Amino acid sequence: MKNRFSSPDWLQKHLDIPDTPFTISESRFEEIRNKMKKFTAEDPEVSVMIPCWNEEPNIVRTISTFSEQTTQRRTEIVFVNNNSTDRTAELLDKCGAVSIFVEKQGISFARQAGLERAKGKYHLCADADSFYPPDWIETMVKALEDDSVTCAYGRYSFIPPEGTSRFALGVHEIIAESLFTLRNRRRQYLNVGGANFGFRTADGKKVGGFNTTRPKWSDGWMAMTLADIGKIQLVKSNSARVWTSARRLMADGSLGKAFVRRVKKEIGRLYEYVFPVEHKK
Repeated sequence: MKNRFSSPDWLQKHLDIPDTPFTISESRFEEIRNKMKKFTAEDPEVSVMIPCWNEEPNIVRTISTFSEQTTQRRTEIVFVNNNSTDRTAELLDKCGAVSIFVEKQGISFARQAGLERAKGKYHLCADADSFYPPDWIETMVKALEDDSVTCAYGRYSFIPPEGTSRFALGVHEIIAESLFTLRNRRRQYLNVGGANFGFRTADGKKVGGFNTTRPKWSDGWMAMTLADIGKIQLVKSNSARVWTSARRLMADGSLGKAFVRRVKKEIGRLYEYVFPVEHKK
C-alpha cells in the first residue's frame, strides 16, 4: 500500500537520468552496457519486446530499468525501432541494447515484428517510455507458468509531474482500478495495456499474432483472442506494477478532469460489462 501514495525507492535512480541523454556521462552508459549483456541469450526462455518510436528523451531511462532486472532466466531484451527519425537508434547502440528495425509505421506492426523475432517460450510486452521494477520479468513469467493462464498483465502507476502530489495520483489509481473490476466479468481484456502484459509465444502465434489492420488497440485485441483459449490473469504484485509519465492522464489539464473523464467513460460501458457483446475477429 505504501507504493500507492509514494514512489518506490528503486525508481529514483532512473528518474535521475536526464531527458537530454547526450549529456549523460560515458561511465553511466558503460554501466548500462555491461548490465545489458546478460539479456542477449541466444536460446532464451523469455523474450521481452519493446517497440520504440522517437523516444530520444526517454529511452535511456527505460533501458536503465531493464539493465537492473534480477531474473536468472535466460532472457533476450529486444527494442523494436519503428522507423524513428530522431537519435533513438544511436542511443540504443550506446546502451548496448539489442534492436531490430521495422520500417512500416505503427505500433501493431512493431509488436508483430517483435513476436516474429521472439525466440523465448514466454513473450513479455513493454514500452520505451516506462519504468520497470527489478523483479518485473520474474513476476510476470511466474504467472504464465500456470498452464491455464494465456495472458498475464500488470497495473500502472503514474509519476507525479511538478505541482501534483503522488498521494492524489494514488487515490485516482485506486478508484480507477475499482472501476476496471467491472470489466472482469465479460471484458477483462480491456484492462490489458501494451506496456505491461505477456503470453506464451506459441499461443500468440496460434491466435494469429497482433492484428496489424488496427492502428490502435493491438494489445487489447491480442488479449481478447488469447481469452478464447485460456484465462486472463491480473498480476497484483507491486513487482508487476509499471511506472509511467502522467502526461496522457493530465491531457485535460488537471487530475480532477481526468477522473471525471474516466468515470464518464466507464459508466457509458456499464451495459457491455453486464451483458455479452459480440466482437468481430
